[in-house]
Amino acid sequence: MPSATAFPDDGERPEYFEHPGLAEPRTKLEWRTYLHTLPPGKPAALTTAEYLRLAAGQKTRYDQARLAHHSALVIVRTAHMQAVHHQMRRRMLTNTHQPAGARRGIVVDGPATVGKSTMVKMFAADFEHQLRREHPERFEVTYRIDSHTIDYTPVVYVNIPSQATPKDLSIALANYMGMAYRPGATKSDITDRVLAEMRRCGVQLVIIDDAHFMDLSLKEGKVVNDHLKYIANHTAATFIYTGVDLKHSGLFLEGTGGSRVTQTSGRNTLIRMQPFTAATREDKQTWISVISAMEDALILHRHQPGTLKRAWKYLHQRTGGNISSLAELVREAATEAVLTGTETINRTVMNRIEINEHAQTTYASTPHDHTKHTGQEPGSNDRMAS
Repeated sequence: MPSATAFPDDGERPEYFEHPGLAEPRTKLEWRTYLHTLPPGKPAALTTAEYLRLAAGQKTRYDQARLAHHSALVIVRTAHMQAVHHQMRRRMLTNTHQPAGARRGIVVDGPATVGKSTMVKMFAADFEHQLRREHPERFEVTYRIDSHTIDYTPVVYVNIPSQATPKDLSIALANYMGMAYRPGATKSDITDRVLAEMRRCGVQLVIIDDAHFMDLSLKEGKVVNDHLKYIANHTAATFIYTGVDLKHSGLFLEGTGGSRVTQTSGRNTLIRMQPFTAATREDKQTWISVISAMEDALILHRHQPGTLKRAWKYLHQRTGGNISSLAELVREAATEAVLTGTETINRTVMNRIEINEHAQTTYASTPHDHTKHTGQEPGSNDRMAS
């Protein structure tokens, strides 16, 4: 721990310390930070002999660079992710010149930690990056029209707060857009200003994350849902919602009247996301391709390429086929390999790593083969031994 004199009060002390990692964006400025922040670079791969020849300071800096790289690792763009991104892009293009009224949206539903938010944020980032390449002039100038500041903002990304009220939702949108509002402003006042601001700033895509926090079994949840539909009705943007078990939590079941019950389902396409399965050879190959992409990104000078790929069945059992749990396990194991000097990830190392409680509990309670993996991959002569 630094002593009291480690940072003398001589005017050089920084006013704050900013965490090097990314936080969930809450405003358009934070979204742009997310958009433009590059992951740590991949250090050069060294042999064991080259690594041991490094001076102490060089070794420390090299290890720090590897730890940073492994912390971010790689987000694998699976075939399913690419297919969903294509569907989202097609929906946005179809909506572009629709008549006034609510555009058709997309609801991404699935259990926790299957990568819904990551997938949707990546789509939004790809969309805005493409706009920045094709229309850089739109992003270069912030100007004023009728005393209003116009700052081109094609993407809005909002997390639904727990137990949100309609006013909370409008405030979240206002905060994202960087709008000031008086403390006593009503829901209608804030909403009207938000809708006008979104129109002026060219919003084309609105992502509502964690939509399951709208508990539609309660009266308040139904009111929030109605308010959200009102905003969508008056915004010429495509809405994408993500959440856990939205099919049954009420997003598609709001209201009591027959026509009202189906209003949301009539406006939105439901995309379900599930953990990876290993039911067919194609499923197994897809799972292995995800593991291989992560393994190829490792910088460990004693790691034998293909070790994780051959342990595909153990990794599926260990993580339940959940890509977030897989990334967590591989990142933790890579960090462990650097910190302990083992410089490899194998089953012994991974068995020492405890990941999220859901994955740990599921693995402990599920019968599986504890014998060593044979090293076979799915193939014509493969009996799927583990």
